[in-house]
Formats: sequence, C-alpha cells, structure tokens
Amino acid sequence: MTSPPHRLGRPDTPESRARWLYETGGLSAEEIGWRLGLSVVRVNALLEAGMAQAVALPGGANGARLMRQLSQELRDTFGLRAVHLAPLGPGEGDPRPALAATAARWLTRLVQSHAAPKIVGLTHGRTLAAMARQLPEIRAPGLRFVSLAGDLTPAHTAYPHAVMNHLAQRFGAQAFPLPVTLYVSSPEERAELMALPMVARVIALMQEADLWVVGIGGVSAEHQLIRTGMLPQSGLEELAGLGAECEVLGRFFDGEGRELETRLARCTLSPEPKEFSRHRLVALAGGAAKVGPIRAALRGGLVQELITDSHTAVALLAPEARGKYALLIE
Repeated sequence: MTSPPHRLGRPDTPESRARWLYETGGLSAEEIGWRLGLSVVRVNALLEAGMAQAVALPGGANGARLMRQLSQELRDTFGLRAVHLAPLGPGEGDPRPALAATAARWLTRLVQSHAAPKIVGLTHGRTLAAMARQLPEIRAPGLRFVSLAGDLTPAHTAYPHAVMNHLAQRFGAQAFPLPVTLYVSSPEERAELMALPMVARVIALMQEADLWVVGIGGVSAEHQLIRTGMLPQSGLEELAGLGAECEVLGRFFDGEGRELETRLARCTLSPEPKEFSRHRLVALAGGAAKVGPIRAALRGGLVQELITDSHTAVALLAPEARGKYALLIE
C-alpha cells in the first residue's frame, strides 16, 4: 500500500504518500521511490518540502536544502556515520521539544524497518526522557531494551530505568535494568558487583546490543548528576579543574574526547570508552550549553551518529563555515 490509511490534508498527493511511507512506514528514500515510481531526488524534494511546511523552517524549501547540506558537512567534518537534524523555526529557544520529536520519529522508523535492532542500550538524559514521551504505541515484541548505566541515585530512584521501561511499554518490548548504582566507593566494589550473576547477565546483554542511545552532558551545576545528588558539587568542580568538557555514560572526557584518568572513572558502573566503537552509538543532545560538550565527544570519536538541532549543528562548525547557514539561525 502506498497511500496512508487515514485522512491527511492532501491524501492523494505524492508528497503525502512519500511522507507517510517515510515517517510511519520507516522506508528509505530509495524504497519510497521504487514504490511510487519516482526518482530518489524527487522523493527527497517531496520530503524536504513537507518538513519545511511542518516546522515553518526559515527559507522553506531552500532552508530544507541547507539542512541536508549542513547534515553532510557535519558528517564529513567529524567522520560521523549519520546526522539527524531537528529543524528549529524562528523564535524557538529551547531545542528539546524538536529534538525529542525528531529522535522519536527516527527510533520509530528504525524499529519498524528491515534493519530493526534486536537489542537497544539506553542511558539517562532529560532529552531522552522527552523522546520517550513522544513515542507512538507500536508492536515490537522481539525488541529488548537494556540499561547502559546504573541508577543515578543511591536511593535507587532508577530514573534511566523509568525511561527504559516507558520505551518498552510503548513498543511492547522487554526491559532489562542494570541493578546497581552508577558510582560505587572503590574499584574493588565495582569488580565485585560486576561479577554478580544478575549484573553479569545485564552486562552481557548490553554487549550484544545492536544500538546504544546516549546523552551528552556538560560540566556545570545544572548537570543531572548534580541535581540528583549522585555526584557532589565538589566532585564536579574537581573534574572541571582537570579539564573535563563532556560526560557520556557517566564518564568524563576532556576537550579532545579523552577520558580523564580519575578514581571516579575506575568506580563507574557503565561501559568503558574502548567499548564505544564496537556498537552503533547514537547521541542525542542539543542547545547552546551543549555545543562544547558535543564537540568534545565528536573530536574523540565517542559517537557514530548524532541527533541534534539545526542551531547547535551550525555552532559545531568552524566560524568560517557558518556563514552559509545564516538562514537557518535567523
């Protein structure tokens, strides 16, 4: 079937069919072109026009073309496998709603595609939680979600697990939390916990995961680790003094994406950086405060794909490369 089964504004146009096959059917531009008898270039033009109309993107179709160019430039600059951009319209200051919507559409399409992952690893993050709230209810009973890090608080409020459980409910999937705290008191305690059978089973599952979805944190008093009380303010100040620029999976890295060799790193219950490249690691982050942390993570090759907003994407480029995208940030 090539047309949507529900009423749209223009249900019989190629644009509406292409958008439905892309957003709901999870098909690629090549697959849509084959079904509709259109070239890939034509399909991309239809999707761009729909995106520009949906978000009131500055410049309309021209702005959509700039978005594609910006995505490609970010991929080339940082050696990324893919970049998924959330377009921000005029006057939009908080990128989180747009980021969450873009990430929700991306994950939904992926789960429904022929290349659907069997196991998805997840971590904490407020944007990730916002994404979870925007997901539709679809059936993916063979899918499993596994936590990539322990609880954020010693009181086991299980914030990342709550997000993971919500995702599992939306997809009719299974959830496997990591039943430990994110930080422990010593490397010896970390080794003991990792050897426990129930913990070892979850760790084995996260290593089998096809996809890891993570957040990128900064180093400020607003960091969620500080707000939840898991990391004391003095600990964050010490990390900042050592040159910490970003946080991924509860681990802290300098401006070049190198993990800081600290006692905290040896006491962290999450995968080590050497394991990052073994998985399809997709980061979800955006906003002015995240430009430095995201750049550090990209420089270090910590992630393979990035979901961010158009304003942040422009800011990630070198100053001399930003001028051509002025239309997107007006």
